[in-house]
This record gives sequence, C-alpha cells and structure tokens, in this order.
Amino acid sequence: ENYIYTPDGGLDWNRLAERIGKAIREIDPDTPIIVACAVGGNPVGFGSLRPIDVPNTIYTVHCYLPHGYTHQGVHGAKMVGAYPGVKHDGRVWNKEMLRRSLEPVVKFQQQYKVPIYVGEFGAARWAPGAEQYLADYIDLFEEYGWDWTYHAFREYPGWSLEHEDGVVRKDAALKPVRESARGKVMKEAFRAPVVNK
Repeated sequence: ENYIYTPDGGLDWNRLAERIGKAIREIDPDTPIIVACAVGGNPVGFGSLRPIDVPNTIYTVHCYLPHGYTHQGVHGAKMVGAYPGVKHDGRVWNKEMLRRSLEPVVKFQQQYKVPIYVGEFGAARWAPGAEQYLADYIDLFEEYGWDWTYHAFREYPGWSLEHEDGVVRKDAALKPVRESARGKVMKEAFRAPVVNK
C-alpha cells in the first residue's frame, strides 16, 4: 500500500520484473512467465507497467472494481448495494463503468501487442447482482480476447460458486446448492465456443 512508482527508483517494479524474468529464462527457456503490475494487479497499475524483454511473457490483471462492491460484507466490510447501479467513489457502476476501468489494460495490450490474462475476478456471493457483475466482466474479457480465471474455487466460502447466493448467518452452516446464479453464469461462459485469438 505504500508503493510509489518512480522510474528507475528503488521500487521500480518494471526493472525488478525483467530481472526476475531473465533469471527464470537462464534455467527455463519455455515455461510462460506471468507478470502483474504494481499494486496488486489493479487495472490502473498498467499505466506505469512496461513489457519485460523476456520471451513468452503474459501480463495479468485482477478485476475487483469497485472494491467496495465486490468485497462488501467480507470480514465485516459494510454492505454497499446492488450491481448494476451501486454507487462508489461518486460513480454509478455498470458494464460501461467496468469497461472504462479496464482502459489502461486495453491500451497496454494494443500498444505492446501482448497477451492479457485475468488472473482473478469475482464478487462476494452475497453481493446483490453478483451474477450480472460476473456476466458483464466475462463479456468484456471475451470481447478483448483475454483469457480469464474466476477467483476462487474452494478457497474462501465468500467466493464459492457451490453455495447459495445471498447472506448466510454466521451461526448457519453453508448450504451447498446444485447451481447458484453465479455458478450458472460461469458454466454458461465455459460452454461458450472458443474464439480464435
């Protein structure tokens, strides 16, 4: 959280990422290397990210914007409302706002002709409208030709696609379901025909 990008500074992530990439290539010439931007892979970090001079590199982004929506109710965070329409940072969030939030990544991809991988995206299972949020993001990822991974499978119950949508009381056991609304969105996306990239 205290990271401040300064070109050629002691915290120059671009320089460090390239050094790491070249060190990997000394012992492994083939395995793809995935590089995230500082801070935490957030789309805005692509404004200061530069491609590394290492072959077979993929650039990854994490999509949780707006964070107040995706993480509402997580570890006691306040509930902020439904998507689309949730107000955060003075803006109303919908598919068009998600598109705008991804502009630094799209610009990076177009400028440097590099592959993009969405390494994480998701919303708490009790976030109202989470299924539409996921569907809108997937539409955008597919439009841009990006590979993507949902976060996360069987890691934290709050992201679970295998449990009921909505708030579960702390004293209630998680209830597995055949198909949550969010899980249905993901299954439909997985069934979609693969488009040549």
